[in-house]
Amino acid sequence: MKRNRKHPSVPPRRQRGVATLLIVLVVGLAVSVTVAATVYSLRGTQAKQLTTHSATAAQAAAWRGVEALRQYLLQLDKTQLAGLSGEVTGMGALGVRSASIVGVAASGLDRYRVNATVTGEAGVGSALTTATVEVVYDVGPGSGTPGVPPVCASMPTAPMVFNGNLDYTGGSLDVVNAVDYENIVVAGNLSISSGSAAKVSGCIKGNVNLSGGGLKENGHLYSEGGITIKSMTPPNGTTLWARQISLDGSSSSARFVALKAGAYSVALDVAGVTVGTANIGGSLIPSTVSGGIPWVNGTVLPSVAAATPVLVTLSDGSTFLLDLKEILVDTSTGVVSGAPAASERLGGTSDMPDSFTFRSDAIHGGEVSTQGLARTGLVWGHAVKVGLNGTSVTGSLDIGQLYANGNLDIGSGSVDKLVGGGKLSARGPGNTWSTTNFPAVASGTIAGKIYWGSADTELVASAPNYANIVSRMKVVPSVANTSPGLPGIPYCDARVKAVDADNYKGAANYVFESANGVPQLTIQNVRRADGTSIDGVYPLKSPSSAQLAILRELMSCDYGNDKGCQNIRQADGSWLLHGVGKMPPGVLWFDASTRVDGTSVNLLNSIVVKGRDCASGTSDCKGNITFTSAGHESLIAPNFAGAANVCGAAFYPGNLCASRTAFVTWEDADKKVYTGLPIGNSAVIAEGDAAIAGWKIDGSVLLGRTLSTSGAKVTIRGNLTVGSNRRSDTTISAGGIVVDVPSGDGSLSVVPICSVETSPIPAGPASASVLWSRYL
Repeated sequence: MKRNRKHPSVPPRRQRGVATLLIVLVVGLAVSVTVAATVYSLRGTQAKQLTTHSATAAQAAAWRGVEALRQYLLQLDKTQLAGLSGEVTGMGALGVRSASIVGVAASGLDRYRVNATVTGEAGVGSALTTATVEVVYDVGPGSGTPGVPPVCASMPTAPMVFNGNLDYTGGSLDVVNAVDYENIVVAGNLSISSGSAAKVSGCIKGNVNLSGGGLKENGHLYSEGGITIKSMTPPNGTTLWARQISLDGSSSSARFVALKAGAYSVALDVAGVTVGTANIGGSLIPSTVSGGIPWVNGTVLPSVAAATPVLVTLSDGSTFLLDLKEILVDTSTGVVSGAPAASERLGGTSDMPDSFTFRSDAIHGGEVSTQGLARTGLVWGHAVKVGLNGTSVTGSLDIGQLYANGNLDIGSGSVDKLVGGGKLSARGPGNTWSTTNFPAVASGTIAGKIYWGSADTELVASAPNYANIVSRMKVVPSVANTSPGLPGIPYCDARVKAVDADNYKGAANYVFESANGVPQLTIQNVRRADGTSIDGVYPLKSPSSAQLAILRELMSCDYGNDKGCQNIRQADGSWLLHGVGKMPPGVLWFDASTRVDGTSVNLLNSIVVKGRDCASGTSDCKGNITFTSAGHESLIAPNFAGAANVCGAAFYPGNLCASRTAFVTWEDADKKVYTGLPIGNSAVIAEGDAAIAGWKIDGSVLLGRTLSTSGAKVTIRGNLTVGSNRRSDTTISAGGIVVDVPSGDGSLSVVPICSVETSPIPAGPASASVLWSRYL
């Protein structure tokens, strides 16, 4: 797990006065502003005419100041802009009496609304007049890095992340081409029944119940709860690791790599005082053990090679993830040091102690029960029963290493090496002394005694065939200080980051939203092929003739009957892309639920959907996205579509493209260079639910709530995260879902998940435009 780098926040410096306004003077002197002034009917004296002319000149001066101030805002970085306030000086040569920044407010990701007043003056003496303009600017601060707007980038924990229960009942559930990932992460329970084989492996926070279907070969399932398998096609090469494991006879032909379960329930002991708790793997130091066998109470020597971190909860509720590979442990005393540096804080305010011991007082889980097993490399738990159904012998065993920290019950078969911390009960002989029904053990030691048969009778030297039995079952009983310890419990990192559509608004190219109930489209960072900008606010119901011409060039809906897609806002406030025949490439942002219902072209877009406050009176306000089964092509995120198709289009997203033939590049904190902004890797980002019927989506899908699939198989080339904003249960049935992890490096390996904890990529060239103005 790669942790996010966290940087201390730097309070913005307040910009009072403007030393840098020398550049404003230079720019301002070159500004030519045409003022549309009211034409009065001038009657009377020459003085009255002079006063009227002076008023017009004052308005012109005010507008020169508005433009000069806009040019100035382009020069500020994010820190300077956030702290901007007060008087702006240095524009007297433009005829500006005063200019003042009234307020600055964030508006989306690294964008700001700046409120200002500018007063111009003209004339002298009794003819002196003034004009004041109140203006609101939309400003995107720059950093001097051409072509790179503000974005966020971080990686999810797996190609499939479900923040809730996952129930798979049919169709496909498959992750392909994943190399360095957990294939799947489930924050709740995983249930697989019927259906075809689920080609996944990964970690589950809750319990795993598998019946019918199957699992990916050579994969793994790690569970903080229990794993139960019944009537399921047995996988080969799989590792199961959990609190406890139960397998029925359907797994008798399975070839597992390992079955592991159980941990010591420990207290963090500081000078005899308990300061926290945890469940860890390792072994007890013999000199610290109290009580009989099997060993439970004592100081744990933790397994510093643990594959996953350990969750530590301090007495006040503070929680940490402790990486055991990074701590120092005194092997003779069990004293741990270096824990603060090896810990990641999850919650609370207390500090992790630096010196303590893990003191065990109970066993957490550890039950392993199987019937027959084909060749299995390792079986390790506390209370272990293998080759049995209850006390009845079932299939044969073929186990490499068999470790039981507590008591061991075993049927027939063979074991290469056996270590037991309690007694061993060989149930295979039943009530007879049949030597061949005892398990064949090549080498073994146990702390307790050996028992046999259904009556669990102690095996003694006077028993019939004793010499043959011990020759077959080479296990030495009653060996002092014998205990294999426990493997621990896996930690499943199922944390998700909240989806906030506003974080992506600044990077969007086409913003569809309602202003006081009136639908409008804001176009930003979009250029024609010749490089000219078409940015601006387009009222969809009443565009100007020039705006209407651009809209009709850009997009077409309703199978050609709605050129310009002017009618896509629905009565309930949602948006409907129906029968799309033309759509420009780039990032589409919607302020309410959106439905895609039929396309005759590929959509080369990232689609972002925001949820609204349901109290506003609209019925469809959750930020849902729906892709219907109506005839359609594919949804392809810009980076997946390629620079030739995106940057070479008739209208192209200037923030995504460094040129007409190439995407922008950027560096992360490790100076690794990527091609294509992270937002261009996501096909869908929605604060609410998604319903998808048989689509092929190139690009990652990030959902705040639930996912439902229907109809044909859904294929996602990228990553899938479900339930980022609210724990949500998912059922996958007909058709199913396949996530194809893009191979290679660069842009296709980066998935955008933005949060307040993620450092932004530096912004590019600044933008500043007048959103609104009026005379005071």
